[in-house]
Amino acid sequence: MLNSIKVALGLLAFASSITNVAAAADVIADFTGAKWIWTPASNAGNYPVGNATFRRDYYPPAGKTPLSANILITTDNAYTLFVNGQKVGTGNDFNQAQRYCVPLVPSCNVFAIEGQNAATVPNPAGALAAIQVRYTDGFTETIVTDSDWHGVTGVPAGFQQVAFDDSNWPAAFDQGPWPTTAPWSNTIAIPPTTSDPGPNLKAATWIWSTQGANANAAIGFVSFRKVVTLPAGQFADTITMDIVADNGYTLYINGLEVGSGTNFNFAQRYQVNFTPSNVVTIAVVGANTGGPAALLASGAISGCTCGCGANAFVSTDSTWKDIAGVPAGFIAPGFDDSAWSAAIVQGPYGMAPWGNVALPTSNTAQNGPIDGAPSAPPASVVA
Repeated sequence: MLNSIKVALGLLAFASSITNVAAAADVIADFTGAKWIWTPASNAGNYPVGNATFRRDYYPPAGKTPLSANILITTDNAYTLFVNGQKVGTGNDFNQAQRYCVPLVPSCNVFAIEGQNAATVPNPAGALAAIQVRYTDGFTETIVTDSDWHGVTGVPAGFQQVAFDDSNWPAAFDQGPWPTTAPWSNTIAIPPTTSDPGPNLKAATWIWSTQGANANAAIGFVSFRKVVTLPAGQFADTITMDIVADNGYTLYINGLEVGSGTNFNFAQRYQVNFTPSNVVTIAVVGANTGGPAALLASGAISGCTCGCGANAFVSTDSTWKDIAGVPAGFIAPGFDDSAWSAAIVQGPYGMAPWGNVALPTSNTAQNGPIDGAPSAPPASVVA
């Protein structure tokens, strides 16, 4: 390993957010493909009492930027799990697996396990893990415990750190796959995955800058902003947004261009990935070409520690800010909208004249701004 490179990568680790682990989202069901591993020194499957440590350096495919990892793990008899040098969690019942979700750095990431065979005499020992890595473009890839991991007996000082050189460690010993390898076979209880309900337009309200816009509104543009600040220690890296407007809109997330729509009978859904942050800035340019005008939107912000379940929901209501026209720079995070007015609620989903707008069933591909809306660099939109 090139220690200088790994030290630099270690400085990028999101240490504060790793300590705030959350239940994993509905992404990895079981240990499919994973092998039970330990160090090579065994006697017919019996290992010495004591500790063993394992490491796996993971480099993403070319052109891919990792965001987060959903981890499913158990160890006979006990483990401590580290990611990029930070302690993530522990377990001491090999019959019960645990789930974790952690943020990742843009390049090499290091997964490390301190395992313990806690018996009084030599007996079977093994570590088992499946790790699903999620990237900014929505691509996912799963790595598992196998002979690509390195393992040694004992606990070398600093083994969990990114800069640690494990190039002289032997390959971990592959004892066999889950769920058929004895003595563990079918004894591992796997915690259920969680379910993210996603956006809910039916819980949103139609908003505009003037009362009675559901009947008639001035022709032109209205700009909207909503800034969501997560609790201290929580981070997000994804927002899934359902949105529709009469007559059209362009959506921006954290100053980046997401997409547009011009048919108020059909809502669009955008899944947007971004660098982990505890502040999410939503900006919209709405356009009215005549008659009624309004904006309806709902978003699920995923994170706690980056894309591992929904931790905030946002819908159009009177807490959004608006102003007539399209002020320069208003889409940017940190823009001062303190002089803007509170958006005026026109009514709930299903109201006249829009009725039950068709809800989206799949993601919308990224597209450019409507005429009159600002151009901006493209967001990372998952089609």
